[in-house]
Amino acid sequence: PASKEFEKLLESNLSKTQIQEGKIIEGKINRITDKYVFLDIPNLKSEPVLDINELRSSGLSEKIKLGETISVLLEKIEHPKTGEIVVSASKAQKMKGWDTIVSHYEKNEPINGKIISKVKGGFIVEHVETGSLAFLPGSQVDISPIKDISKLMNVPQKFAIIKIDKLRGNCCVSRREIISSFKKEDKAKLVSKYKVG
Repeated sequence: PASKEFEKLLESNLSKTQIQEGKIIEGKINRITDKYVFLDIPNLKSEPVLDINELRSSGLSEKIKLGETISVLLEKIEHPKTGEIVVSASKAQKMKGWDTIVSHYEKNEPINGKIISKVKGGFIVEHVETGSLAFLPGSQVDISPIKDISKLMNVPQKFAIIKIDKLRGNCCVSRREIISSFKKEDKAKLVSKYKVG
């Protein structure tokens, strides 16, 4: 009996370590209603529920199919008031997006983004692939100041990542750096065509 009890404890401990709050886990859609999507996730006592509108607003409409796998952030294994499992697809998407941005920063690679709105001191840039947001300071838009930025809004383009705050999850980007590096390359090509005399 003692060894069986130990085995039970070990199994429950293993399942707890695999399913942890704050981690991204995979769930399979096993039921769909007008408003909700029900997920099947092994080792959880009940089915986590996702609001269909959350999936649509996160650009995951094509995932709303039976048997489809969705990445979700496990926020709470048991809500203190309702006892329900709390999961979020949009937060999982943002976390995955953040990992992608950090990876680009570490490799010194630019990201594809688009300027989506104006804020104090600059603009908000949305990472095209993941929907993660970054700050573009006004001084980093172009080499010389631009009066009308409307032509640049919502246009996919490259941005250099100039600063990252991993603790706060903040990212600062520059369009200016991309443009100046292109100008340097163009100048070098132009100069290389000429010889002294």
